[in-house]
Amino acid sequence: MRTLSRIAAAVTGVVLFAACAGSPGGRAPAASDEERHAYHAAKRELATDPAAAERAFTVFLDAWPRSALAPKAAALLGTIARDRGDADEALLRYRKALARFPNSEISDSLRVRIAELELARAAPEAALKVLARARLSRLPNDEKRSAYRLLAVAASDSVAKLRWLARLRVIEPDEEVVTGIDAEIDELIGGLDAGNLERAVDQIGREIPAARLELRRAMLALQAGDIARAEAAWRRASVLPQALGTKPEVDRVGDRIRLAQAEDGPTHRLPTFDEVADIAGPATAGARGTLGVVLPLSGPFAHFGEESLKGILLAAGVFGGGANLAVAPSVRLIVRDSGGRPERAAAAVRELAENPDVSAVIGPLLKGECEAAAAAAEGVEMPLITLTARNEVAEGRAHVFRIRTQPEQEIETLVDHTMGELEAQRFAILYPRDAYGRGLRGLFWDAVEDRGGHIVAVASYDPDATDFAQPIRQLVGYRLLGPEVKAALEEREEMRDRAKRLPAAEALLLREEAAALTTEAGDPLPPVVDFDAIFIPESHEKVILIAPQLAFHEAVGARLLGTSGWYDPDLVAIARRHVADALFTAHYYADSPMPFVRQFRERFVASYDLEPDAVAAQAYDAANLAIVQLAAGRAAREELRRGILELRAYPGVTGLLAMNADGNAQKRPFLLSIVRGKFKQVN
Repeated sequence: MRTLSRIAAAVTGVVLFAACAGSPGGRAPAASDEERHAYHAAKRELATDPAAAERAFTVFLDAWPRSALAPKAAALLGTIARDRGDADEALLRYRKALARFPNSEISDSLRVRIAELELARAAPEAALKVLARARLSRLPNDEKRSAYRLLAVAASDSVAKLRWLARLRVIEPDEEVVTGIDAEIDELIGGLDAGNLERAVDQIGREIPAARLELRRAMLALQAGDIARAEAAWRRASVLPQALGTKPEVDRVGDRIRLAQAEDGPTHRLPTFDEVADIAGPATAGARGTLGVVLPLSGPFAHFGEESLKGILLAAGVFGGGANLAVAPSVRLIVRDSGGRPERAAAAVRELAENPDVSAVIGPLLKGECEAAAAAAEGVEMPLITLTARNEVAEGRAHVFRIRTQPEQEIETLVDHTMGELEAQRFAILYPRDAYGRGLRGLFWDAVEDRGGHIVAVASYDPDATDFAQPIRQLVGYRLLGPEVKAALEEREEMRDRAKRLPAAEALLLREEAAALTTEAGDPLPPVVDFDAIFIPESHEKVILIAPQLAFHEAVGARLLGTSGWYDPDLVAIARRHVADALFTAHYYADSPMPFVRQFRERFVASYDLEPDAVAAQAYDAANLAIVQLAAGRAAREELRRGILELRAYPGVTGLLAMNADGNAQKRPFLLSIVRGKFKQVN
């Protein structure tokens, strides 16, 4: 009978509980002494015996379903399930409590707890839906902080994330936590494009991080070359409320704007090699200090890491300064192996930054590890001189520099000389149908037209091709021939064939007659080489195949132009006369007459008994960029960073260099020609 009584009581309790839930607008009466005693007795069990507390709260709700303490008891049942790791049961209990007591004093707290569990099971939309009904202003600050954090995490839109983080930092009392929030905010702002940046400015108003948003505006304007807009954004940032650490960034952006204003644009006028012929090398004598190095010294790219390290060791004075340095640099290097892995590169940068003696870090090399290392360096305000070709790695990062020559700089050097010194005006382009070929074609075309020249013929080929007859014939007028022109070409070929069987004097006359043939309109027959130069963005291996075929198809008389991929001894050894007078760029030219290049080569060979390559030369330049600052007494990281930004006409062994305000180097590469079967620097 007792069992039946308990069941009946339970059923009655459920009915009464449902009745309470069915009238949510009703106000529960104050709890009686008996209710308070039972509730607090159950609550005391929580610390020592959660299972007993769970049973006690269940009994409490059965006995007093309409008590003023019932919502809290129902919520605690959810918390007990959550704390024992039963997230599904906790979610169910919290939802039941909210459904039964939707207007209780803890209903908004219940919504926050439900959102936490929804987010934990990867349901951000469900979390956002329940939080949308929470009255956040009624929450105590600790729960309000939880709600803001949940909203930031669940938001799929970066601007919404930023808005909730901004609210969170206002009510967060722990300064260390605020610092972490500011780091999250900075990362979000760094990834905003122009459109989202404007939305964020509108939504944030004048509160923190408004100053950071304006600084991002300023940097984007600088990159676009709009110095006036950059200065206006910087001035707004200067007077807005600023988070801890923003002031140095305001100063750095101001420095970049002033540099850009002094230069009257984002680039510099670099001197010619003749103008720096008397410079013995970068001023590194007597340098003292410590530099970090992060390179892939293991894994598939270890060879490139090792070659880079050789150049850095040489610059640091490990093998002495050479005859031209009275006081050799004596720089301590702390070397870390990235293994080519982004996470290891980033960790290495952060570790090196913890050492107060390290003034800057050189490296790494590869795309992924450079991006990770750059993000880490910016976060810890460590000057980082990367060896990557990607100029994006320095964008928006005041502490990151990149010195490798860009294709744009190669093209500018090539076109300036060809049109200025050689007075060429009409150009053809023969390029592979891949990303590299199409990219270089566009850069060359723009550079020629910007200087008043003309592109008069363009043809492309499959990147894997070895036979280039069709694109070459297209360049010289064989495309879309009419019947009349085809007939004239057949007649010319017959005349040339007959000439082969005639005595020399008669053969010469017949060949001249064949060459003089024209169309009925008097136009010349193909091949028609009506261009002064032909640009071929290729490797030396392909040029070795293409150059003889140009001659075979009579596409001769135009100067061949190329980029740094041409620079290899095999080009001359195999292609020989077919590449005579060709003109192309080089990142590093070992036989340059420049004294600083000769000194580097001599020291490298004496130290390693090996000829340096372009990889070692670039790393040598990167290290010297920092060592020059150490020699000038700028060992502090901020002083070193500013010193690099102020570099002009730096005599690098991979080309003359100046540092642009965006952290990317402007360079003048070597320009080479082939004269009497040998490479010769012509600039």
